[in-house]
Amino acid sequence: MMVDLGSFSDEKFDAKKWINSACQSRHPQDPLEKHLVDLEMKLQMTSEEIASSLEDQSSAALLRVPRATRDVIRLRDDALSLRNSVASILLKLKKAEGSSAESIATLAKVDTVKRRMEAAYETLQDAAGLTQLSSTVEDVFASGDLPRAAETLANMRHCLSAVGEVAEFANIRKQLEVLEDRLDTMVQPRLTDALSNRKVDVARDLRGILIRIGRFKSLEQHYTKVHLKPIKQLWEDFDSQNRTNKLANEKSELERISNSHDFRPSLPTVSFSSWLPSFYDELLLYLEQEWKWCMTAFPDDYKTLVPKLLIEAMTTVGANFVSRINLATGEVVPETKTLAKGMLDILSGDMPKGVKVQTKHLEALIELHNMTGTFARNIQHLFSESDLQVLLDTLKAVYLPYESFKQK
Repeated sequence: MMVDLGSFSDEKFDAKKWINSACQSRHPQDPLEKHLVDLEMKLQMTSEEIASSLEDQSSAALLRVPRATRDVIRLRDDALSLRNSVASILLKLKKAEGSSAESIATLAKVDTVKRRMEAAYETLQDAAGLTQLSSTVEDVFASGDLPRAAETLANMRHCLSAVGEVAEFANIRKQLEVLEDRLDTMVQPRLTDALSNRKVDVARDLRGILIRIGRFKSLEQHYTKVHLKPIKQLWEDFDSQNRTNKLANEKSELERISNSHDFRPSLPTVSFSSWLPSFYDELLLYLEQEWKWCMTAFPDDYKTLVPKLLIEAMTTVGANFVSRINLATGEVVPETKTLAKGMLDILSGDMPKGVKVQTKHLEALIELHNMTGTFARNIQHLFSESDLQVLLDTLKAVYLPYESFKQK
């Protein structure tokens, strides 16, 4: 029979209940006396085993107590030693703090003096270099080496900015401005040739020269000047074509009079409404070609150069554009066509009494405006990579000729 020792550790242990429970769990055939004797014997043996184990563990624990005591004492001594060491270090740090602050302040003053001396030395070097550059710059120009001349002028500009407004260098400052203008003038004919003949490498090098001396505006103006001429030629083709037809008709009429049997039909006058879409198509093609070329020649500037060209072109032909729109609106009504007048003339009162704006006049204006709208959308697509403000300025220039009609 096994003895359950767990019940003996219960705080509510009752000996009587335990004995009664043990008796009830015996086998019915076992005598009660024999069962109790066996139970007593097992309890006694278990008690002796527990007593023996407790004695062994107590002896071992007593042996460990001195060792633990020694460990505690050693740890206490180590802690005291560590506390003393930390206190000593803190004391040294406090003493070093005062002397370090003084040393750092002294070093800062020394560093300030050092930097000022270096700045003064560099300024003296720039002043000496400026004098030397000024004396040799004419030789550089005489050599015809434009990149070297640009580099020399850029160095002179740098040295002047370093020495500041020193009276002794006033003459050199004026000399520099004259030399920059001179180099700009030397670059212009070469740039014209490079732009006109599509010389990418040459144009890129010349742009570098102008940028080096701070003359990007000169590049922009010269690019516009070179390419504005063919655009103006496109615009003037309208008048040229009509003049050609007129001369041909006059010649044909003279020939008809002198030779009555020779009849030639008259060439019709080209209307502005029918001609404008072709102008926009040719202009768009020209701008597309310029956009692609500038992407290679001027990769940093094409987003502003080509839109600037279109803005300048529309500004240049603006007054004549308004005049042509005015006449085109008048041609759709016989009365104003005979008088060679248009909507602006009617609105300004410069017409015989009773002549008024008619629906056909407005329809003609709307048709022209729609043509320009189509062109504007194509331009918006072409210049989509440009800055938003540049794009807005470009579109504003495209619609500029219609502002006169809106104001009226």
